[in-house]
Amino acid sequence: MFGADALTLYLVFLVFAVGGRIALHYLATGDLGVRTVKRTASNTAKCASILLFTSFVATFVLSLLDATGAIRPQVDLGESTNTFGAAISLAGIALMILSQYQMGTAWRFGVDQAERTELVTGGLYALVRNPIYTGVFLFCIGLLVLLPHVLMLIFLATAWLSIELQVRFVEEPHLRGLHGAVYEKYVEQTGRYFPRFSGKSGR
Repeated sequence: MFGADALTLYLVFLVFAVGGRIALHYLATGDLGVRTVKRTASNTAKCASILLFTSFVATFVLSLLDATGAIRPQVDLGESTNTFGAAISLAGIALMILSQYQMGTAWRFGVDQAERTELVTGGLYALVRNPIYTGVFLFCIGLLVLLPHVLMLIFLATAWLSIELQVRFVEEPHLRGLHGAVYEKYVEQTGRYFPRFSGKSGR
């Protein structure tokens, strides 16, 4: 049931957190909200996009292969841990869906440097600047618990690296350029992925 559980969660993620969000955004705005990487984009943006696409395709394929019995978990964590992993992934999906909803029409997948969007600072964004990515991290942790395999670990680490590159070197500079001092103040008050409890900003 390891692979079946992981695959089911992956399908829930794709249908609701990805496809559902795109569909709702299109119904509200007439725009899919998806911004692909242009040829003129920085090498960092291109690298982040390639790594993210590769990691999610690979982890989906691993879940599918495990569901068919082609690969098996390398560690037996037990049924109770399985349930815990599924709960973590579901919590991550729920967090992604809520975070995207709270962005409203400002939601985008990807960055268009020529496009101006409002800075969303309410709801979950009052505590964390990137709660969607926080949800992605939780989803990935749950997948690893459900399918503890070295290949899953490698590709989930790749996903984390791609998000770090995207956030630190693409999205944050873009928002600084758009919103200036307002964004800098927002950075001081919030964490990057988790609420900030110390005096150190940007985390």
